[in-house]
Amino acid sequence: MVEIKNIFLSYGKNKEVLKNISLNVKKGECILLTGKSGSGKSSIINSVNGLAVRYDGASIDGTVRIDNKDIKNLKLYEISMLVSSVFQNPKTHFFNVNTTLELLFYLENIGLSKDEMDKRLTEMLNLFPIEHLLNRDIFKLSGGEKQILCIAAGYISGTEIIVLDEPSSNLDQENIKIIKEMLAQLKDRGKTFIISEHRIFYLIDIIDRIFLIKDGEIQSEYTQTDFVKLSTEKLNELGLRDKTETKLTVPEIQNDGNLKVQNIEFKFNGVDNKLLLQNISFEMGKIYGIVGTNGLGKSTLLRCLIGCERKSKDEIYLDGKRLSKKDRIKISSLVMQDVNHQLFTDSVISEVSLGIKNVDISYVEDILKKLDLYELKDCHPMSLSGGQKQRVAIASVLCKNSKLLFFDEPTSGMDYYNMINISRLINECKSNEKIIFIVSHDQEFLNSIADYAIYL
Repeated sequence: MVEIKNIFLSYGKNKEVLKNISLNVKKGECILLTGKSGSGKSSIINSVNGLAVRYDGASIDGTVRIDNKDIKNLKLYEISMLVSSVFQNPKTHFFNVNTTLELLFYLENIGLSKDEMDKRLTEMLNLFPIEHLLNRDIFKLSGGEKQILCIAAGYISGTEIIVLDEPSSNLDQENIKIIKEMLAQLKDRGKTFIISEHRIFYLIDIIDRIFLIKDGEIQSEYTQTDFVKLSTEKLNELGLRDKTETKLTVPEIQNDGNLKVQNIEFKFNGVDNKLLLQNISFEMGKIYGIVGTNGLGKSTLLRCLIGCERKSKDEIYLDGKRLSKKDRIKISSLVMQDVNHQLFTDSVISEVSLGIKNVDISYVEDILKKLDLYELKDCHPMSLSGGQKQRVAIASVLCKNSKLLFFDEPTSGMDYYNMINISRLINECKSNEKIIFIVSHDQEFLNSIADYAIYL
């Protein structure tokens, strides 16, 4: 079905990202690519769907064949009729505002009749009961709903091969279970998957083979049977997450401290629900995990606390003094969920130093080394992998001396090794002059770092 033979791939003048990659994927097989962030997993995915060369401008040697067709001889639209893609950030997938039009967009482009499109839509709804997602504004969907829509679009396209890049990275446990069920049903129908993923637990019953990627090469290959025999200690040693679901063990907030939220009220546009937080206090020197399902308003709560939600009605005090929105913005730093919105400069080291007066370059370089970014310090941030971009944004916040630190899904798309590094560095930032807030679905990460949990 898919044959990758002796692939070498590089972007521009940078060193080779992939080195002599060879693997075969049989029809109906589910292949997992895992390993450290930046090891080349996404580049393998993008070598198969054609985006590495035709969109990202990579240079490639070797052969990728799909259904015995060398994709070097195929145009991008011809590859898209063989392979569907589900990206790490579902926002990069969409072309329409309306969800139903998005599902039918590809079918319109390949010239299917309205009757055939209706037939495929009906078949998809029989397999996936997602009528509640039809004729919705895509911008008003939660992260989980967007990812479900992407997978449904991959199925309705009719391709036999679907490649997925970190499909669970920003999802809560409930939506991960939905995606697991969707993938299992598609596999039962004979679909072929190549999945790049750090979260392994939800795929254990679906995958057939696992490839551990390190520094652009296949370090080892496992069958599913051999892989499940690996201990948690061995997985962590390899830089991998646990193969079983982690339960959150962080105690609930004690409601005592210097930062007093008398009231936060925010009305969501177009819906009856609103975000309401009253009479809750946070203590200096503590780390608070904010948890809850996708779409409840966790990211909105961070923006309200920071002071950048103009429509929020709030009354917040620090050591008895009321803080205006402008006051809070001055003492806050944020790592966004989509870090592409906060990368501005043309090198990693200048990005991390941006906005810091009298910057201590040796301190900045030390942070980069601890986050495994030092060798990339002169690279353009937008040329990095998703996990590397995330670490750059985290490094930029860690280098600032803000009183309130906010992290929105800081370990999305992050391997075990870098998750532990980030946990350690954020812990090192704890002081009696700071409060740290972390929105996360990564229960393994929160268990390692949070003092208290706030459940929305």
